Amino acid sequence: MKPSVPAALASPLKAPRVPGVRGLIAACLRFSDLQLQQVEQMIRTTPWAWMLAALGGYLCYREYATGADGARMQAWFAVYCFLVAVRGGIWVAWALRPGLRSNLAAMALPLMASSQSLALSWGVLCVLLQNDGPAQAEAILHITMVTVSLGGAIRLSTMERSAIVYVGLILGPLVLRDIWFGGSYHLAMAMIVTLIGVYTLLSSRELSRALHEIQAQRRRNAELVTALSAENERSRSARQTAEEAVAARMRFFASANHDLRQPLNAMALLAQTLHTVSTQPQVQALSEQLVACADGMTDVVDDLLDITRADAGSINPQWSLFAIDELLRDCCRPHQAVATAKGLTFELAIDPATVRSDRALLTRVVTNLLANAIRYTHKGTVRIGGVADNGRLRLAIEDTGIGIAPEHLPHIFDEFYQIDNPVRDRRLGYGLGLATVKRLSELLDLRVAVRSQPGQSSVFDVQVPLADASEGGRTDDAERLVASSTAALAARVLVLDDDQSSLQALQGLLASWGAEVRAASDMAGALACLQAGFRPDALVVDLRLGLQASGLQAIADLRLALNEADLPALIVTGDVGGDSLAAAREAGLPVLVKPVRPSQLRAFLGHAQAWRRTGVSSE
Repeated sequence: MKPSVPAALASPLKAPRVPGVRGLIAACLRFSDLQLQQVEQMIRTTPWAWMLAALGGYLCYREYATGADGARMQAWFAVYCFLVAVRGGIWVAWALRPGLRSNLAAMALPLMASSQSLALSWGVLCVLLQNDGPAQAEAILHITMVTVSLGGAIRLSTMERSAIVYVGLILGPLVLRDIWFGGSYHLAMAMIVTLIGVYTLLSSRELSRALHEIQAQRRRNAELVTALSAENERSRSARQTAEEAVAARMRFFASANHDLRQPLNAMALLAQTLHTVSTQPQVQALSEQLVACADGMTDVVDDLLDITRADAGSINPQWSLFAIDELLRDCCRPHQAVATAKGLTFELAIDPATVRSDRALLTRVVTNLLANAIRYTHKGTVRIGGVADNGRLRLAIEDTGIGIAPEHLPHIFDEFYQIDNPVRDRRLGYGLGLATVKRLSELLDLRVAVRSQPGQSSVFDVQVPLADASEGGRTDDAERLVASSTAALAARVLVLDDDQSSLQALQGLLASWGAEVRAASDMAGALACLQAGFRPDALVVDLRLGLQASGLQAIADLRLALNEADLPALIVTGDVGGDSLAAAREAGLPVLVKPVRPSQLRAFLGHAQAWRRTGVSSE
């Protein structure tokens, strides 16, 4: 046989032909991962292969030991048993020495050498059996050698040339022996063995290709997993960056919101004061425009903040039960005046009903939809109606305005998207109203939908959950601030606010209404007013008083100093969220967000005056 063991090992891997032991080691060290895996599998299955090899050798020995070739057969069997023992020793060493398990390249050389040595021993047996044996012995010999070659070819499938050498060492001498003896029996056996040998090698090659494909697929899967892990890490990093950006944007808007509301509050109150005290039509007209500008700027601030908070998931609805007809009347009152000024007919048709929602957020939704309807209606009617349907109150805000073309409908809830305002006229809004409606309606499950006919009308449907029958009698305490602007005023009011502009503006407005007002910018100043003998009928206190001072604590201290635990008190604040604001609402205190609307302030003072007369608390 020409191929030697080292060549059989080195050639499948195209290792450089280095003479001597160094060449053998180099060949072993250049095994691929798949080949090393098969080497490991060969070692693990050695006990079974060892027993089958021993059994096959023994069967052949027993059939030929008493024949003409008996002496040669005994010598062969002794060598064969030695080789089988060496193979078993390799497995024992591998099993007992854990260090060898992690060094498969070192185990490959003795394992391959022992395998090829066993194959060579079977080829030598064919040369030693120079006499034709009985039919039974010849059949056992052929079956055993074909079985051994088939098993070895499978175990060496990833090392193609080694498998060829292995099969050739076993079946080649057997076929030559059959041809040498001649006769129909041996020639037929030679043909059968040749076909089996070819089939074995072809099957071994196909198995090798399949295993290599599996290995390549595993490698691709590993690369894909690595790529996915890297992508997940990038996504996690991007998500973290986005969350940090959202948090930074929220901090900015929260700070900007508070800082913007203070001057807006002062401007609105000063304009209202000017409108109240002046009798000149021109001054009153200018003051009304100032109030409208302040309201418009407040709406923009509110819309921007609501959109940001909704996107960040930081709006927590304050669910409560309240009368929807009262809320709608409050929402419609200012818009009805605007519609009348434009020559529009404004209609409100709603039956009394109790709903479950967030009063403030639902007010924002309805207010924005009404403002949008009036803004784009130049003649005709704006109508809001409602009907109960399957556990929900279906509100419909209808107008006879310009309508919406079908191509614009998918975009009307986008930020800054306006259909009929190409020059960005601020009198037509900023394109934030419907974007805010979308965010808040998703938060409150209002299921807002729109139907429109271009040039004729638009209808916005809002579905508000009705209160359960068992809850119908309990309404929200927030309705205590609903009152007519003509309500009687509290005679004496103590105002506490650390913002001087807001303090002076609020003091001036209350004084223009005929109230007796004392103002202080800190707790020491408020206590000084009490020590001077001032006994207020109501307190109006800013939520944040600077240096971490809390308006809640200030109200508690003032009530204690006056020995009036139920003294009416109102919290005003430039914040629209946070723990302090939630604590104020949990304490049962009415809260007005700056800019304070005069009608809401008058409502609170009216309740305070009523409490003074009847002893019924406004809280």
